[in-house]
Amino acid sequence: MGYHIRKAAVIGSGTMGGGIAALLAGVGIPTLLLDIVPSKLTSTEETAGLTLEDEEVRNRIVQNGWKAVTRSRPPAILSETSKHFITLGNLEDDFNKLAEVDWIIEVIVENLEIKQGLFERIEGVRNEQCIVSSNTSGLPIKAIAEGRSEAFQQHFLGTHFFNPPRWLKLLEIIPHEKTLPEVMDLVISFGEEVLGKGVVICKDTPNFIANRYLSITNSYRICVRSWIQHRRSGCHYRRINRSPQDCDVPSIRFDRHRCFHSC
Repeated sequence: MGYHIRKAAVIGSGTMGGGIAALLAGVGIPTLLLDIVPSKLTSTEETAGLTLEDEEVRNRIVQNGWKAVTRSRPPAILSETSKHFITLGNLEDDFNKLAEVDWIIEVIVENLEIKQGLFERIEGVRNEQCIVSSNTSGLPIKAIAEGRSEAFQQHFLGTHFFNPPRWLKLLEIIPHEKTLPEVMDLVISFGEEVLGKGVVICKDTPNFIANRYLSITNSYRICVRSWIQHRRSGCHYRRINRSPQDCDVPSIRFDRHRCFHSC
């Protein structure tokens, strides 16, 4: 089965989702950018006599998200021309348009249940050759795909971009045990040759590679800073059963009820 990426869709119009959509548009890929429908009117909309059924209201979130992307610095948009490759919509009125694209990228809140619910809906409209990926920064890809059909899981993987997507070169690609090799090959070649990314293949482990590394180094940095601070004051650590509010020196919080402090 031959795969190609000629049209794409990004779900989630925040900084990352809008940035990914802008990146795709910048290389000439027509891209559908979708977001949720607002649940209530703003005061401005109420004054203007609008209702929740008006298109202006229903697309407010995605329009505001895209407007922020076009104003971002450094610029997320390659050129004014690339803006014409973006189509805005919402997850109710325009959801069926996902059947027309070759690659769907999910960029929504890091909540497993919400992601699973979205992919259940996507499975009902995607065409059989459409590749679907999540931009999750650390949730297990296998868990996100749980409950989906064999065909869906074969075309599903993680594609973790870094913010801002246009400027940061790294792209983590995370297959799971059912991802087809040919799907992997296409996403890798597209990422490298079309998007100009430095692709790294990751195991489906928590936080993948980059975020795991950053978590470790940040934890180490905090520990070293605190150790230096306490050494300079001539103190040592001991664990006590006090709240941080009771400590009269700087503390590091490790759980809800205890802290390390110097004495």
